Order: sequence, then structure tokens, then C-alpha cells
Amino acid sequence: MSIIDITSNQAYATISDAITRSASGDVIAVTAGRYVEDFPIITHTLTIQGVGGMAQLSTPSPTPGNGRAILYVGGNAGADLTVRNLELSGARDPASNGAGILFEVGNGNLAISNAWFHDNQDGILVGVQPAGTVTVDHSEFNNNGLDPADPRYGLSHNLYVGDVASLTITRSYFHDALGGHEVKSRAAKTVITGNRIQDGPVAPASYSIDLPDGGQATVTGNVIEKGASAQNRYAVHFGGETPIYGNSSLILQDNVFINDRAGATVLLNATVGPGSQSFPVTVTGNTAYGFDDLYQNRNPPSVTPGDMIQGNLLLATGAPPLDSSAPFDTPEPASAALLGLAMLAAAVLRRRRVPQR
Repeated sequence: MSIIDITSNQAYATISDAITRSASGDVIAVTAGRYVEDFPIITHTLTIQGVGGMAQLSTPSPTPGNGRAILYVGGNAGADLTVRNLELSGARDPASNGAGILFEVGNGNLAISNAWFHDNQDGILVGVQPAGTVTVDHSEFNNNGLDPADPRYGLSHNLYVGDVASLTITRSYFHDALGGHEVKSRAAKTVITGNRIQDGPVAPASYSIDLPDGGQATVTGNVIEKGASAQNRYAVHFGGETPIYGNSSLILQDNVFINDRAGATVLLNATVGPGSQSFPVTVTGNTAYGFDDLYQNRNPPSVTPGDMIQGNLLLATGAPPLDSSAPFDTPEPASAALLGLAMLAAAVLRRRRVPQR
């Protein structure tokens, strides 16, 4: 296994050393394999990427040495983090908030691609970044959450994003959340397109998608399944907490919803707008299998003026089979060889720097 900062052409024995000695903007490349370390807190903009396959990151004990996460971007660092081709699993902490990635308040943009987060208390936990963005592509989140005996049971999720400028999720697979939500977003703008969001047969998940602060949300082209053991009857929850973004809107379009639960509703609109009316939603072109109803409004009347609910199918039977394949893009086979060449170049540079006697 090899680790190199390809920005500085410096090789390291551990990922932790590479992080500690890196500069802002550096790219750390890690060959596929298993890395068990207590990783340091990240304090500056960084890219960490696996090459030749997934690099598997975990900690020696369930509680990370930094106390919170496998990869932890500290608060108010003004940092961006980009992660590619990494697997992060097993994080726990005494406060029941151990995360694969913790992206604390006061940072910038978080970009995730071809990554796998599983068996943590939180898959990814993102704090308040008013101007920051979060993007997730070709990634998988599963079995993140808490034991039912934990007093915070239900408050940890596969993905939790706080008040950020935007969250975009594409071509990813969320499943088997343990007591919490598959996806929870407080972003001002949320785009969830072309994903599979599935509770599976036994997971005690809550909402498939929770948008508690409203915001401008677009949910299109996804396959969303309510599992037989899901605790909550609603697949999508819009609003329900305060404050609600003043320009809130939801487009729920061209999705396939599948219900395996005893009683379920596709959408609960719980926003409260001007005149105590809910913010209007657009629900078009969806196909729902086995649901009792398509839409409920927590605030009377049941349909808000301005709602567009048309062209949807509510079917009793005939749901398509669920796709449980991994969403990852396969890394290029040549990437490991390229890392080897980079390490060779680094070794040559180091030799040239040794003073001749």
C-alpha cells in the first residue's frame, strides 16, 4: 500500500502523516487497501482519493482518536474537502454522533464521489455552512444509525446536512438507515436526482427524505422504497420545523415509489407559509406502488392553493424489483500504476535533494 501527496510529490507511511504535513489544496492519493489509524483533525482544504480501487478507512477502536469522526474537518477552518474512492465505517462516539465524515460549522464545500459510508452512527454529518455546498455522486450509505437502546435513537442518519447553500445528490444508493432518515437536509436548495433510496426489508428507518426546513427542493427520477419495518408512514417530509425558508418550494416529479409497509403516504407537506397556508408543491409524473395515498397536508385544507398534483399513478400491485447493486464507478486499472510512477518520481526528487559529500 502506498500513500503520496501528489501535489508535493512527498510519500508517507500513514494517511495521518500525509494529512498533518499537507498544505492547503494538496491532493493525497492512497492505493486500495485497509488503513486503520486515528486520523488527525483536518484544518485546511484537502483532497483524499483512493486509486486502483477503494481505500478502506477505519479507526483502531470504535471511538476515533479525535473523538468524533474518521475524517473530521474542524470548526471554522474555512476548508473544503473532496473525497473519492474511499470506504469509511465503524465510527462511534460517547455522544452517539460518531461519523464517517464530520464537516463542522464554518467551512466551505464538501464533495463526495465513489465513496461508501456504512455502520457508523452517522454516515456524514455536516454543520452550518451558509455559503457552502455539499455534493454526493455515485456513493452508497447504509446501516448508519444507533442501537434502539441509545437515548438518541432516531437522531442519527445515513446523511445529515445542516443549513448550507445547497445539497446535490446524484446516482447514489441509500438504504437500511437504523432508526433515522435515509437523507435529511436543511439546505436552502436541495436537488436529489437519479438515486435509489430504499429501506429494505428489516431496517427501522424513518423518512426516506426529510426536508424539515423546506427550502427550494427538487426530487426527480429516483426509486424510493418504504420498507416493511419503517417506523414512519411518509416517504418524503417537507417542512414541519421552524423556521421555514421564505421561498420554499418542492418539485416531486418522475419518481417511482414502492411501499412494503402496512400503510404509507408518498408526501407530507408540513410547511406553513403566509396566511397559515402551506407552501405549494408540484407533484407530477410519479408512479406509486402500494401506497394508501399520494399527498397529505398537515395544515387544512388538504390541498394548498397553488399545488399542482397531476399525472401521477397510484397502483396497488406490480412494483418492479429493487436494485441493490453498488453505485460506484470502477476506478481505472491504470490508476495504481500511475501512483507508483508518482512515488518513483518522489523518490528521485528526494535523492536529488540529499547533499553530496
